[in-house]
Amino acid sequence: MSAQPDESTNYVGYDQTDNPSTGNYPTTPSKYFTAVKSGNSPQNDIHWNDSATCYTNGAYFHNSEGSLTPVTNISSGTNGSYASSSGFWWSVPTTSPQTGTGYIPGSTATLNSGATFVTDIEVIVPQKAQYAASHIMVNQQNYWTKELSGKLVTISGQAPYLASQNVAGNWSVTAPTTTTLPDGSLKVTGTLTYTTTKSFMVTQSKTKYYGQTLIMPATFRMIANEGWSSFSLTSYVQSATITYTGQPSSSPSSTTLTNQLLTTSKVVNKRC
Repeated sequence: MSAQPDESTNYVGYDQTDNPSTGNYPTTPSKYFTAVKSGNSPQNDIHWNDSATCYTNGAYFHNSEGSLTPVTNISSGTNGSYASSSGFWWSVPTTSPQTGTGYIPGSTATLNSGATFVTDIEVIVPQKAQYAASHIMVNQQNYWTKELSGKLVTISGQAPYLASQNVAGNWSVTAPTTTTLPDGSLKVTGTLTYTTTKSFMVTQSKTKYYGQTLIMPATFRMIANEGWSSFSLTSYVQSATITYTGQPSSSPSSTTLTNQLLTTSKVVNKRC
């Protein structure tokens, strides 16, 4: 799961940018899991300092949290590159979990239709920044002033290890709730839900090991220079079932997640 606010070209928010981070990130599954075990999990942080909760470049930065899809989360991405995206990934069965090895030839892992993911959004803007609070844009098309909804389509993965970048589904976001805080600043909150409408099967063939689905629409952003204090996303799996074939006899034939894998990513308007 990853939730990655981004500021670019005078916007702040979740942006699913096409400018992937290509830092010194693992380029194979085994290197990925070695990095995770050593406490160096890949994070798509660009010009962002987690320890100080601040940015070093106010014109463009990412802050990512959670477990990024191994090797790449982009359909056509090169190994070791990550775009800003919020999603969920899973893998085919393996005889050696959390090593990036031992994936069983011909085995399958299917994310069943009806998987549901929830993201709580919170935006804080300074006092007298009503314009910013009322001009948060969703999916590059609509201002977030009422309940909104839409669809995402399946995108097959062309990257070496990724079978899907997205699984078809429907998203909806509640109408925003705006409250005035004691210091006069405004807090805008709402909840976005994404539910898959099709199942997606990953079949282990050659180097295809992982499936992925986005859990938010293309963008969720506001104009930065109109004033902002913080932007945060808290995402979790409300319900999801993954079924397997070809798994070891000691392994279950399915996994069900319910209200699990909570991840919060927050950016604040603070320069290091």
